[in-house]
Amino acid sequence: MPKKEFSVLKMSNKTRNILLLILVFLFFSFVYQYFVKKDMSDFGVCYQGGERIINGETLYRVSDGHLQYKYSPASAVFFSLFTLFPYEVAKYIWYLSELIFLFLSLFISYDILPSKQKKKGLILIFSFLVLVKFFGREIELGQVNIFIFFLLIMMVKALLNKNDVKGGLFLGLSLIFKPYGLVFLPYFILKKRFKPIASGFGTAIIGLILSMIFYGLRGNIVVLKEWQKTLSQSTPGLINQYDNASIFAFFLKIVPDESRELAFIFIICSGLLIAFSFLWMMILGKKENMNKPEVLEYSFLFVLIPLFSPLAWYYNYLYSILTIVFLINYIDKFPKVLKYLLIANLIIIGGSLREVLGKDAFRFYTGYSLVVISYLIVLFHLFYLRVKIKLGQQTGVRPLKLL
Repeated sequence: MPKKEFSVLKMSNKTRNILLLILVFLFFSFVYQYFVKKDMSDFGVCYQGGERIINGETLYRVSDGHLQYKYSPASAVFFSLFTLFPYEVAKYIWYLSELIFLFLSLFISYDILPSKQKKKGLILIFSFLVLVKFFGREIELGQVNIFIFFLLIMMVKALLNKNDVKGGLFLGLSLIFKPYGLVFLPYFILKKRFKPIASGFGTAIIGLILSMIFYGLRGNIVVLKEWQKTLSQSTPGLINQYDNASIFAFFLKIVPDESRELAFIFIICSGLLIAFSFLWMMILGKKENMNKPEVLEYSFLFVLIPLFSPLAWYYNYLYSILTIVFLINYIDKFPKVLKYLLIANLIIIGGSLREVLGKDAFRFYTGYSLVVISYLIVLFHLFYLRVKIKLGQQTGVRPLKLL
């Protein structure tokens, strides 16, 4: 009998997909075992919070030091589900969950674009490479930002589909973990979209009440006060920390200590300029120049999360997933000078690694929060697209040309 040749090309699509999934699973399992497993300290804090709330113990303890629990009691209820598993198993589950949320977020970001100018695979690969250092640090720590972004991009998808109540539900769920979603509140008010506001705050309030299951009414009030006290006491001292990458940290670091008033003037002026630019995009920009302009506006607002969060570490810039996907998709729409500026800027964002810059240059880049400059350039490109360039319907998907 003639021997049957084994060939990947002769496999069915289903078989190839299964094989690909197995290889991806093995790869990320290897990454976890040798690079991630030894840390995930932030997930450890969340897991401990889940254990404490189940036992009705105090969540917020000064004795925890740097690894103090700072999330809401409702988020501890969520993480209590992971205590059903031994800690090491729970770590691995959270690691795989974060990867799933990450790739879903990338695909959703592409799917909601007003028009598809480039092939999905190329856009997502380049976007991943630009932001991979943020993803890596986030996953290494076991943080919750990828999960929060997933909730917020689901909110955006629901709102684009005119499902305001569902969008508000995702907003409220995100607020249970961190208040970043509040950046969309003024936008919803300007757009007169009050249903997502009502749905979002209703969900968040239910979340705050949820911890009554473990503490009772009076105990829940006490623990909410402890949460507020913890945030107010721990935040100010961390604003100009070495790896804080907010706009507050940027100006506080570049301005001499004896001129702090000048730093605050710069911060206020920058905030006003960015707010005015956003309003200009919404009100004075060409109303006919874009299909689904809300996607660009959401992209703009996502960047404001790390820029104006008092405690924005470098990995918080992963909230720019939609933004980077958007800009790479429309990269050919820019004049040559701005296109090359954008390419150089994306290379700087993705390539500003210790291994690339060297120890001294990397410390300088990180210590002075220079990533802020890159994301101010990103906001400028979004502004330019909105008010200067006609972005109509899809005219055909083209290959990605960087030069």
